[in-house]
Amino acid sequence: MRLFDGERALVGNATAKRRREFTETRLLAHEALRRIGHDGPILKGSDGEPLWPSGIVGSLSHCPSLCVAAVASAERIRAVGVDVDDSDGLSGGIMRFMFSSEELASLRMASSVERRAAFCAKEAASKALYALDGTGDFRKVSVSLKADGTFAAVRRDVALRGQWRFYDRLVSAMVAVPSETV
Repeated sequence: MRLFDGERALVGNATAKRRREFTETRLLAHEALRRIGHDGPILKGSDGEPLWPSGIVGSLSHCPSLCVAAVASAERIRAVGVDVDDSDGLSGGIMRFMFSSEELASLRMASSVERRAAFCAKEAASKALYALDGTGDFRKVSVSLKADGTFAAVRRDVALRGQWRFYDRLVSAMVAVPSETV
């Protein structure tokens, strides 16, 4: 399996690391698309978001140890968002940039894994919200993690529920919005 010409052009001047992550993630997405009977290039929109083939929703994420792709028929799922992280932790600057003062207060006593899970949950929710209405600013999304591996994400009048997991160093989060909701 190979990238489409238009996809290769998107990373023609990128670093080798960026080309590798882009290629691996797109190839996973193409395999997932093939499994549900679709094909076509996954180009980028004006905000860098993936542009899925007609009738498809999806989300991509990568970190140094893992690339992931989630795709679904738009008839069944309105939006999906995924994020993965394998870092040692988030810097104070990233925390202040990503989270409101209320969220920071609630995360102050949280473990490094929980802070990274909140980060991934916010990214996943923001991706799904962007797919719904073209606005996914993570700074406007409030997240709260639950001990059972679920999370709630709220932006104004839209509330999403997702799941987060961790294994060894890897933290992931995913949210899917069924067609009959929102």
